[in-house]
Amino acid sequence: MLLRILLFLALVTCLAGDVQAQRKTTQARRDPANPVSADKGADRKESDIMVGSPEAEMLDRQVIRAARKDYEENLERAREAAQLSTELRDSYLHNKAFGRTEQKKLERLEKITRKIRSEAGGSDGDTTLEDVPTQIEPALARLAEVSEKMRKGVENTPRQVVSASVIERANELLEVIRFVRTYAR
Repeated sequence: MLLRILLFLALVTCLAGDVQAQRKTTQARRDPANPVSADKGADRKESDIMVGSPEAEMLDRQVIRAARKDYEENLERAREAAQLSTELRDSYLHNKAFGRTEQKKLERLEKITRKIRSEAGGSDGDTTLEDVPTQIEPALARLAEVSEKMRKGVENTPRQVVSASVIERANELLEVIRFVRTYAR
């Protein structure tokens, strides 16, 4: 009988120690200040999981908003470039000459195109234009055509992607702008 009592006490002691250890583990899981609390137990609720600090989440959201804003600005630049090149073409067809306003539009178009190319991941490089126009009217028509293709390329390209076609179109557009500028002087 003494043996049974001793066995019973040993069993109760073991169970009490196990229960105590289990309480500490559960408490550590719920303690967000404890770095060891990241337990992958199935008994945790989704609301108990801390992914990151609120400050880090706010910073991440700001970065995403800034990237989205930059993308929207780039889309607007591409639309403006298409509009300016169409205006330049139409103005020349109507007046048969380049005035001061057309020169300013051409400078603005070049600046916008360089910015679009930069945002697409391109940089200044030596590019040569195939089928160089020899007259101003075909050059202006090509200017409008290429800027429209570039606009469509920018609109169809996700903001996280480096687009080789947009860079290529921007380089082609810059070459046509150089030709038009030399003619306009």
